[in-house]
Amino acid sequence: MIELGNTIFLEGAKAIVTMPNPKSIYAKPDNEPKTFTSASDNKEYKGVVYWGEKNLLPQELLEKIYANPVVSSAMEFKTTLMFGDGVIPARMDSEGKLSPFYGYKEVNQFLEDNDINGHTLEEINDLVVFFNLFPEIICNNEPKPKVVELNHKEAAFSRLEVMNDKGEIEHHFYSALWKDGDNPTDMVATPMLSSRNPIKDLKYRLGLEDDPLGKVKPTKERRFIIPVNFPSPGRFYYRKPWWISIIESGWYDFAQKILEFKRALINNGMVLKYHIELHPQFWQKLFDARKADTEEKKKVAKTQWLTNLNNFLANAENAGKTFISEKMQMGPELSSMVTINAIKNEFTGGEYLGDLEEVSNILSYGMGVHPSLIGSSPGKTKTINGTEARELFIIKQALMKPFRDRLLFPLYLIKAINGWPDDLHFIIPNMELTTTDNGTGAQKVISQPAIDNVE
Repeated sequence: MIELGNTIFLEGAKAIVTMPNPKSIYAKPDNEPKTFTSASDNKEYKGVVYWGEKNLLPQELLEKIYANPVVSSAMEFKTTLMFGDGVIPARMDSEGKLSPFYGYKEVNQFLEDNDINGHTLEEINDLVVFFNLFPEIICNNEPKPKVVELNHKEAAFSRLEVMNDKGEIEHHFYSALWKDGDNPTDMVATPMLSSRNPIKDLKYRLGLEDDPLGKVKPTKERRFIIPVNFPSPGRFYYRKPWWISIIESGWYDFAQKILEFKRALINNGMVLKYHIELHPQFWQKLFDARKADTEEKKKVAKTQWLTNLNNFLANAENAGKTFISEKMQMGPELSSMVTINAIKNEFTGGEYLGDLEEVSNILSYGMGVHPSLIGSSPGKTKTINGTEARELFIIKQALMKPFRDRLLFPLYLIKAINGWPDDLHFIIPNMELTTTDNGTGAQKVISQPAIDNVE
């Protein structure tokens, strides 16, 4: 018996057992928050907002990414493309032109102390995959506080507190043990800056400016989370990246089933006799009927049922009677959830190659990456020339600008708090590929991100 995701192969019977996945892993993104007292600092919080129905959606998404070569390759491509030449300090001249500049020693020291390029790569990964970033800043205790550290808090381990009555999220929760419940023992709660105006909010909290409305008072806190995200409509807590469409549309599952089917053909000598389709609720109904209320009992019940099915389809007379008897005992409800289809074997070894090519292109399209840029479109006739590839690369690189602006925002916040020079900016240079007419190789050019008014 070979189990691959939602597909099970019965080797003796030469049969494949499948059941559909839930339609949407975002079906219940915001479960009812629960008020709790943190085990780590003994403080009471409003409640953690679930990220996904089981509060483990980031982990589920990462598993899906790692399991598919097209999706993982597209993620890597977008990450490295967005990184460009890394973060570089620059100075703007009187004509508004940005040029790399390393003349500000305090800025250079900060970027070096905080491994800015390593930090940026971490942030890019979360922005590409989740559309959410949770950078943490740490300030010193000087009479006029400054930001001295910039840390990366992984989105996969981050959760948010339910909003207050003003629509603001007050705390960020960080833990590697969300699978253990809503209040893991290693959880760290950190104040979160206002999503509307984080720079002003931080100045008020540090006492660098007085809040004209008197709503924000100086605090002794010196750790803060900066809310950074790429907007997605209708999402208040956790953003929903556009690439999720490849999962919710069913294309991702179709791609995985093709891979599993091809593996089954190889493992079973290129022969399959039966396809057994199970209703999505079949296993739960079976467990209820067998009174299997623990994971161990469920495993035993599932294995026993599949073993009987395998023996029945393999034409073992006595086992066949056992399975037929068992199916009668299941009653009409469970019996109707099982459909056994005989397969006419005309396999030649090239099955589903056309489908595999189509689904690879669809996955790349959903990821926003042209198939030819990551090699997901197989076949001799699917290649493109150098000029087309270069233009596609340049277009995709240009579309990285809004993402890069969000990545650089924490540095502009730090600039405003630390009082760095007004003409200082931060850039992520592109690589511009030359044409063959001008020689081979590449030349570096500066892309000028939008300059936010941070004062």
